[in-house]
Amino acid sequence: MVRRLPALLAAAAAAAALAAVPAGTAAAAPAATPTACSPAVVFGSLTFVPPSVPPGGTSNAVLSAANCTTTTQVVTETWTGRFLTDGSTGQPAGCPVIDPLLRTIAVPALTQVTTETGYLVFAGCTADRLRVTVTLSQAGVSLGSRSSDLLILQPAAGGPATPSQAHG
Repeated sequence: MVRRLPALLAAAAAAAALAAVPAGTAAAAPAATPTACSPAVVFGSLTFVPPSVPPGGTSNAVLSAANCTTTTQVVTETWTGRFLTDGSTGQPAGCPVIDPLLRTIAVPALTQVTTETGYLVFAGCTADRLRVTVTLSQAGVSLGSRSSDLLILQPAAGGPATPSQAHG
């Protein structure tokens, strides 16, 4: 069963600074029954596809989660992101500030779902990675969080990213 979930950014500043790929897809498949069922919806993984991009590139952050109960569970995903550079604690030059994205999903009984959000790295962004964190909550109670880094392949001084950097 495949359902579409909107991947919209609420704030105009974030919309101008971040391209959310309008795919926000939730794909469901029967989940293997886990040995424990606490919380009712458990995280699988959070990964980027592709795992690295040069400035100007896009990547989808893909989250998997499973409902180990016999009833549909409604949860909220809170997606946050921050561009980072080794050796610096400030906002890297040319990189936007990313506003949080909240998405409510219904996870069918005994099912695993995946959702995804697309991220654009602006051509002028000097960061070496984008860290995305997703927190799941249900009825205001946190069920946990996962983080993943998108590697940003900065070109060597004076040139574009090499093929080995781009496919790294």
